Amino acid sequence: MGEDLLVELMAAQQMNSKIPQADIENVAQSILRMQTDFISRLSHVDKRQVKRFFAQLNDDLNVCTNEIIDHICHLL
Repeated sequence: MGEDLLVELMAAQQMNSKIPQADIENVAQSILRMQTDFISRLSHVDKRQVKRFFAQLNDDLNVCTNEIIDHICHLL
């Protein structure tokens, strides 16, 4: 997912070359932090609550992804 968001960010940068580089870097860092966070969360699955864990992980991923997509859209 992180790679797809980075591709979208680069596409936005190509569409609007007036986007400040600092804004692009901030969103890119957010994407990388999100990816790192979700990967590390996978290392701490409670074996007794696997179904609940992955349901929550999926919900959190959707929320974070939508927030980043909103940031990218606001750059345009």
